Amino acid sequence: MSKEERGARERILEVAGALFAERGFDAVSVADIAGASAISTGLIYYHFKDKQTLYETVVRESIHLLEETAVRTLVSDGRPIERIRSFVSEYMGLLEGHPAVMRLLVRSFTDSDGHAPQHVLMRTASTIDRVQSVIEEGIGCGEFRPVDAHLAATALFALVNTLTTARIIEAPLGQSASADVEHQAAFMTSLFLEGIRA
Repeated sequence: MSKEERGARERILEVAGALFAERGFDAVSVADIAGASAISTGLIYYHFKDKQTLYETVVRESIHLLEETAVRTLVSDGRPIERIRSFVSEYMGLLEGHPAVMRLLVRSFTDSDGHAPQHVLMRTASTIDRVQSVIEEGIGCGEFRPVDAHLAATALFALVNTLTTARIIEAPLGQSASADVEHQAAFMTSLFLEGIRA
């Protein structure tokens, strides 16, 4: 693929992702994507077989961004507690910087036909497994008390995603919510690690 072709493909994915995130799968046509990207429908069909394939590619690449963050922060050197802190901070920061990603992933479940949730669920499970491994390592070295590592990983993932989803859905696309994401990430990590018990 030439540099120009790669550039056109990336532009199509960027515009399609924003439109799918804002309107949902059914409310976006290939003509809408072509108009918003200033790329012909023919060139869109050159890169993607149909709208469904384009949508699934956008969802896959969005999930890939999140997985890269999980791998980089969780499968690294350092104490388990620091890797958990790094994961929460970078994961929330990534979603804050790419609000269309979370909107798109939420829509992948709420769209009338649910066009890509199986892939999202599989990738989500993979991230939770990575968090679980770090928690198990922390339990093994005495940094964390003995808990059900899978439930703890699921709870952390739910905390982070629920807060991030709420922040993004409150804010119009392209704008961030008013609260400082770094402060919220630190709070969520502290809440998870220490609880609220006096």
